[in-house]
Amino acid sequence: LWYPPLGLMKLSRFHKDRGDEVHFVSGCDKSVFSEGDLFSTADLWDRVYISTLFTFNFSVVVKTINFYKDAVGGAIHKIFVGGMMASLMPKDIFEETGIYPCVGIVNSPKQINLEGTEDIDQLVPDYDLLDERLYAITGTYYGYASRGCTLKCKWCGVPTIEPTFTPYLDVKHMITTLRKKHGDKPKLKLMDNNIVASKQLPQVVKDLIELGYGRDEYTKTNPPKRRVVDFNQGLDATYINEDTMALLSQLHIKPMRIAFDRYGDRKAYTRAIEVAYKYGVKQFSNYMLYNWKDTPKDLYERLKINIQFNESWRRGTDGSNGSEIYSYPMRFAPINESLGKKTNRFRDLIHNVPGGDFDYLGQAVWTKRFIRNIEVMRGAANGAISPTPGLAWRTIGYTYDDFILNLYLPEELLRNRNKYEKKVYPSEPKRKPGTGHTEEFRKFMKKLLRNQDSTFMKFHDAISSNRVEEVRKYFDECKNTEVRKWLEVYMIR
Repeated sequence: LWYPPLGLMKLSRFHKDRGDEVHFVSGCDKSVFSEGDLFSTADLWDRVYISTLFTFNFSVVVKTINFYKDAVGGAIHKIFVGGMMASLMPKDIFEETGIYPCVGIVNSPKQINLEGTEDIDQLVPDYDLLDERLYAITGTYYGYASRGCTLKCKWCGVPTIEPTFTPYLDVKHMITTLRKKHGDKPKLKLMDNNIVASKQLPQVVKDLIELGYGRDEYTKTNPPKRRVVDFNQGLDATYINEDTMALLSQLHIKPMRIAFDRYGDRKAYTRAIEVAYKYGVKQFSNYMLYNWKDTPKDLYERLKINIQFNESWRRGTDGSNGSEIYSYPMRFAPINESLGKKTNRFRDLIHNVPGGDFDYLGQAVWTKRFIRNIEVMRGAANGAISPTPGLAWRTIGYTYDDFILNLYLPEELLRNRNKYEKKVYPSEPKRKPGTGHTEEFRKFMKKLLRNQDSTFMKFHDAISSNRVEEVRKYFDECKNTEVRKWLEVYMIR
């Protein structure tokens, strides 16, 4: 409950402009029922709109849709489901609920079986709909200055949700209207998927400057607050150059988000970072897709590049400092059924290990255990890898081999490293040395990876599923006391 549901807010505006009464609830809320768990006939709702987010919420969304069928007396044609998951999995939702969702952007009343010519997507969102204690709307406005993307990346849902690239949308009316009613808010989050690909970027920047989002602009509030623009979905490194940054540097962008999804893009990425740094960008928050067609080594090399940038800036090798990159590894998960029937309902992509002579260290592939440990590593800095080089190296490992050993670590040891790691790193706050269990495990795991014999294979297979049941099954049949010792640690919850 952080980012507001813009689609529902625009639908609320659409209905209120028609004189309709609108109520908002989150999830399966029994408070909308007037008599226990059932509606009386007089209290049935005329229609219910349900917004969906990510596809890994499939079971929750289906439960929610079915929950509100009673709210419309079973008339499922009065329930309208939209949003990201609905657009990516319409057949799955129909199969489980009997309701076929609205796919893509809702920009016409005809899509929701009503008359009218309004472009619903361009309506000013209804900020009165939400509780600002639950959603980040107190100091932020949200909007779009473009729609869609010029790229058609196979791992991305944008080509399905926003298939047509619209290079320019005028945000001035929305912001000025909202300011009149809700006051001057300092932050503007633009949710565009590829704004720097737009040939009308100069007009977008001009609009934002007219709205007061230029450098060193402040709100007309007491006290005044510095205005900030956040292109929240990221900027495409291939479009970032001197001309682009000359435009963007007129705005106060914080943070700048530049995706680094493939190691093969490193030249374009490093060039984009360098030119943005040259133009005074102080904070980067960069997404890194993993678990698609990459390997753990691919991700490690990308993380290294960011850490090395941070090291360079902190050393001040060019006579300046102050900039930093937060690295955000983001797990790929299937968004369609191309990888197997209903795979996307569970959002798990399991990579098969090639047959024959295979090196589980040098050629490591993603497993559920590895993916889980990346998520644990992210948790140390609020979902990111720290921009502080010493902390970042400790988190991922000073070498690729160390990184793989960290991916094998039992979650108990990884999550509580200060408790279990004996070595105290120079970058750490002063602390007592840990028990040394972390070093013991690494020594044990190094031996297994060096031999890669049947003992290693059984251990690897048991822990890779990230399921306690699999670990316990192997524990019960395993006779090796050293292996059993570590299997027990994997079962700690």
